[in-house]
Amino acid sequence: MRDYVGFFEHALHVLSKCKVIYDVGGGSPFQKSLAKYRSWFDDSVVKSVDVDARFGPDIVGDIHNLPLENGCADGVLCLSVLEHVSDPKKAVQEMHRILKQGGVFVGWVPAVYPYHARKGFYPDNFRFFDDGLRVLFSDFSKLQLHKTGGYFETMLYFLPGQVYLVRFGGVAYFLDRLFRTHKRTVTRGFYILAIK
Repeated sequence: MRDYVGFFEHALHVLSKCKVIYDVGGGSPFQKSLAKYRSWFDDSVVKSVDVDARFGPDIVGDIHNLPLENGCADGVLCLSVLEHVSDPKKAVQEMHRILKQGGVFVGWVPAVYPYHARKGFYPDNFRFFDDGLRVLFSDFSKLQLHKTGGYFETMLYFLPGQVYLVRFGGVAYFLDRLFRTHKRTVTRGFYILAIK
């Protein structure tokens, strides 16, 4: 198993212990490769929040001004969303606001990653690195960041036909470990585990 998959699954285990969880920007619940983890959350109430009703969220609302009370959430999930918003700092502050003290945040953001706006639905505004993420999440008491791949895995996403080439991710992961590129700044993105 790739180390970042292990980190993400660990973060999901921590999140799954939360009673009330909001998946912010997640469309309908358990999208974005989360379906296989649905049973982990059988003892939780998971509600999705999205700005666009076309994505089938439980709650329609803007991440910059969430229609939720202060401290109403034990956990927040936010995967592949912050690059699409107009003000990532305000978005993170809003998710922090709705979390109870000791609440858990789990997310993913892109670093070196192809442009992926969806015309008529959402723009593609930002990329993030660990320095900037520490600024964005400075209000949280604990923050763990984990890179998702090194140079070779990252470059797979820029090649033509990358949908088909992703199956070679294991080889790219091996090369990243062999040449220790995962220790450098080039990475596809970051998983985030933060505690309020």
